[in-house]
Amino acid sequence: MSNLIQNAVFDRSGVPLLKKFLDLSSVRHKLISGNIANVSTPGYRGKDIDFHGELQKVAYRKGGIKGALTHPNHLPTGQSAESGPDIIVDKSRETNGINNVNIDREMANLAENQIYFSVGAKLLANQFQALRKAITSK
Repeated sequence: MSNLIQNAVFDRSGVPLLKKFLDLSSVRHKLISGNIANVSTPGYRGKDIDFHGELQKVAYRKGGIKGALTHPNHLPTGQSAESGPDIIVDKSRETNGINNVNIDREMANLAENQIYFSVGAKLLANQFQALRKAITSK
């Protein structure tokens, strides 16, 4: 796909933002599932992401420039559009006598995240349907 077509149609349709929305929801699902799986692991610390904060970072990011690494010992510079979300490790005290994972909170987070993913997938499907309709006039 040429850059002109991609910039004029695809990028402006909202598809890249919806992709990031689904990516963030997927990352959060993995973290919540890991928390649930480790509910009885001594010393385990729950993990999560700031879903809304990460989505705002993606939505308001202007095409940042990432410096090229010319040597393995060089430090990366600039912004990378592909950097992952910041994972937050819960440093609170043990709540269940074993670790700080609250199964009720995790199940509620899982249900909320499932709703986010379902809505994002539906919105993405609608965007593709609208693009197909605009292209084929059907």
